[in-house]
Amino acid sequence: MTPPVAAEELRRGVEAAAAGTPYVVAPTERGFDVSLDLVDAQWFGLFNAAGLRKQYTHHVAVRGDGTYTVTDDSREVEWVAGVPRVAAGASRQIGRFKELGVQKVWAFDERGRFGPVVDFRFSSEEGRDLVTGVADQLGLRLRRGTAEIIGLVFALVAVVGLVVGGAAVGVLALLGRL
Repeated sequence: MTPPVAAEELRRGVEAAAAGTPYVVAPTERGFDVSLDLVDAQWFGLFNAAGLRKQYTHHVAVRGDGTYTVTDDSREVEWVAGVPRVAAGASRQIGRFKELGVQKVWAFDERGRFGPVVDFRFSSEEGRDLVTGVADQLGLRLRRGTAEIIGLVFALVAVVGLVVGGAAVGVLALLGRL
């Protein structure tokens, strides 16, 4: 299956925007993925020192009608002897989410000076922002992905269930049947 022309334009634009960052763009059958480049020696030392515990991949699919979806995929990362490895099935989230992290560690360095040895901030939105920035320039519209829609439906069902259950308890309490 050949991706739409807009998908190729978007992928090339995101690759250009990701140049010099710890993000890598990989083509897929439906579009492309944007994720942290854990295997690049330039970055994995930083990720290990910062205590990175999750690998975020943003699955991008472009449709022929000028819309695109971004599905976030988060997996736990294990560091074995300073080398990253994506843990198989330990923890995984798919859909749309935002996670923020900050880590600051002050300690003595190898020269005996006291100062920051780790100063790291992370947002799971960084990879998504690479995609949405380029997509906005190309005039593409963001649509919710399937996993996100399913999550919203379950949340709506839960809220409706709570409202109905609360109303039923309220009516029973007014009738003196509790």
